[in-house]
Amino acid sequence: MTDKINPLITDYMDPWTSERVKNILQPTEEELIYFVKLMQLLNQKRKLSEKFDYNPSVVLDDFLYHGTINHARNMNLLRDLNIRHIINTCHVPLEEEIIKTFNVLWIDMQDEEDVNINQYFEKTNDFLLSCKEKKEKVLVHCQMGISRSSSIVLAYLMKYHHDTLMKAYDFLLDRRSISCPNPSFLMQLVRYEKKLRNSEEIDSQKNNDDKQNSIKTLNIPNTSNFEWSFD
Repeated sequence: MTDKINPLITDYMDPWTSERVKNILQPTEEELIYFVKLMQLLNQKRKLSEKFDYNPSVVLDDFLYHGTINHARNMNLLRDLNIRHIINTCHVPLEEEIIKTFNVLWIDMQDEEDVNINQYFEKTNDFLLSCKEKKEKVLVHCQMGISRSSSIVLAYLMKYHHDTLMKAYDFLLDRRSISCPNPSFLMQLVRYEKKLRNSEEIDSQKNNDDKQNSIKTLNIPNTSNFEWSFD
């Protein structure tokens, strides 16, 4: 991270975080510029977004849901939505009853800059693709549905539905406006896009986006009385 690039990210990354990301990932100038553009997109989308809906977000119709650990703990909600699979991306395990009732993939990790989230992308992508092929619904969550789970969802969207991280993030923000991977995770997603390009799994020149998924609003009864806990 060169000195001349630092001013570009002062509005999006505090000095302490910037130093950690610099030491851990040693981002290039190109990666930092992409990071800034992604954060600018986030800011633009948030200005346009309406009041946040506390129900789980529908990312891909009749398939992929994005939410919080409280959604994953709510048996009635999961059954109402006919969700059969769960990806838990936070350090807190789900209750035994949930694990016995649903197909749960637990990625035990903290929301910290020194976490290598990239190592999980292929595993979670394979899990999500398997659910998609079986035409069964899946919930991806972390503690609050902001950083860790958003990163996992973006990795899947990039590989199977969009040809750039920018397009995938734009798509996700329309469905869950609070989606915001921490700076290190976002930088790792930038590198994951490059990896997918090098392996020719995505190609922006072909404009190979899957735009068939419309935005659906959930209407779930009896969730307003559910207790929310963000410890």
